[in-house]
Order: sequence, then structure tokens, then C-alpha cells
Amino acid sequence: MTSRARPAFLQRLARLSAREWLDIAEAQFELLVSQTIVATRRTGQLVSRAALDPFGDSLTPLSANSAPVNPRPEQLALAVMRAAENGVFRPLCLVRSVALKRLLDRHGFSGSLVKIGVRMTRGRFAAHAWVAYNEQVLGDQEWHVKSFAELDEVNVMDHA
Repeated sequence: MTSRARPAFLQRLARLSAREWLDIAEAQFELLVSQTIVATRRTGQLVSRAALDPFGDSLTPLSANSAPVNPRPEQLALAVMRAAENGVFRPLCLVRSVALKRLLDRHGFSGSLVKIGVRMTRGRFAAHAWVAYNEQVLGDQEWHVKSFAELDEVNVMDHA
């Protein structure tokens, strides 16, 4: 098979660095763990209301004087997206969000939040989950998440 005959996504995967492949493997593992967590937790035992800081916001906004933004959280979000699209199963948004939050926490990026929103479209109820870190939407498009009415902030609980 020539390189022209290969599907475009295989060509993109072939150009990934070793670091990106390791990230995808770690993300795939975390997606599997998160799928198990979501599937086995009883109702009400997956998330809890986030504790807000005394200043009324759990995320600290970045100011113009802040240090440059670390690209690593976006790289981890990309790895989760790649693993979800090309991996062993196609996880729902809640599983992807739980996996990304767990990856961010493991890599030392504490303070990320799983956000949940709802909307009605043509009489149909829809819910969506995504991750916010430093007031940035990770692993999703901002225009998409803005189409949902955000519920109270929630935390993924560590233990059942």
C-alpha cells in the first residue's frame, strides 16, 4: 500500500512523536479505568459539589502578567481525544472528562474541574460533560460547551 493509498488518519498517526504515542497509550488506559469507574459507581457516588474558594471562584483566572501557559494540559487533552476516537472503544463525554481530569491530576495539574451542562433542543433533553482548567475548556470546543446551561460545579469523587 502506498502512502497515498493509506487513509489520512493513518498518515497523521505515523507522524506522531514517541511522547505523543506514550500519551495516547496512557490516555487509553485512563479511558478504560474511567469507563469502569463511571459504570460501577452507584447514582450519586461519582460526583460531588465542588468546594468554592472564599473568593467565589474555584478557578484562578490568568492575568496578562502570568507566566506563559503550559502546553502540557492541552497535549493530554489531545491524547484523550485521539485515544477516544481511535482506541478500543468510543467513550461518552463523561468518561472522557473523568479520564482527562485524572490524567491532569496525575501529571500535577490540580484544579481542573469536570463541568456538566444541560440543554433542550427541539424538545429533547441533552447533557454534556467537559473539563475546565485555568478557565480554559480542554478536550472540547468552547462554542459547543457554551450551548449548554452549566450546572453547579462538581468534583469527581475519589472513593465510593
